[in-house]
Amino acid sequence: MWNALSQPDIAPDDPAYSDARRRVLGRLGEYAALAIGPLNLRPTAARLLREDAERAEVRISTRSSHVVLVIATDGDLAPEVFWLRALAASNLPIPRLIAHDLSCTTLPFAYAIESYIGGSPLDLLEDGPRMRLLARQAGRTLRRSHLVAAPGFGRPALSGRWPAGSWIEALGGWLARREILARADEALGAEGAAALRAATLDHPALLCARPCVIHGAVEPARAIVTVGDTTQLEALTRPGDLVGGDPMFDLAYGLLPRHPAAFRQGLLEGYSAAGPLDAEQQARLARLSLLLTTVDTLQSGGAAAIARLPDTVAEALRELA
Repeated sequence: MWNALSQPDIAPDDPAYSDARRRVLGRLGEYAALAIGPLNLRPTAARLLREDAERAEVRISTRSSHVVLVIATDGDLAPEVFWLRALAASNLPIPRLIAHDLSCTTLPFAYAIESYIGGSPLDLLEDGPRMRLLARQAGRTLRRSHLVAAPGFGRPALSGRWPAGSWIEALGGWLARREILARADEALGAEGAAALRAATLDHPALLCARPCVIHGAVEPARAIVTVGDTTQLEALTRPGDLVGGDPMFDLAYGLLPRHPAAFRQGLLEGYSAAGPLDAEQQARLARLSLLLTTVDTLQSGGAAAIARLPDTVAEALRELA
């Protein structure tokens, strides 16, 4: 059973696979057995659910239940472990954290064991009205999660400390890790990049005094849903790198233009169901939306989208002014 998980034949010159990713997949069965062993689960089956440059997820089954082993191939799982633990008592649709090891003691990689959530990612659903309905549920879930205070901004270190001293510092570090400011200089020119920074990262409207627990990567692919006799959001999964900060970051991320219109509309409707955004929230949302749209375009947009970015940013800056 365990041996069938391993994939030792990945071509060593395949640029899609880092050395760490190749190592995890090549010994995945061995790693899964080591991680699951202390739980005494008596597994009957194991199946690779998904894997990418950042993580591998394995569903491990017993006669009566399933769990998911998550192995980090890039970075660690400190933000995810914090997010799951911080919201565990909130009765929200999220996975349950069963065990974890961030110290790389058992395996040479950080791992977590979580409850298995059955269903499909929302991005596979083509039915617009149902997507809007499910996105409303996601919006309500986000709003409730934002009631929980975070102990700091950004993400925790492995020691449990929160290094960033402010939301702006956490945002700046997040951008730096993605080399966004340097890439913005290239795409927008020095003057355009300076104007973008002045309207976002350096603008006093973005100050956030009290960090809340945030998801940090809201998108349809991270919402697990079931569609049938009932249409239900089963879980929000896979939080991003920023898990403490301004709730409007979550909303801005979920409203990125690349997401389906039905998802964006439903998410905002669900989030606003408990009460409309106030003027300050709307102002922060507008500026964060500009920042995240720029980040998203630079990271995953095609050549045409990047070529249009100076006009897109200039128009947004005029609207903010």
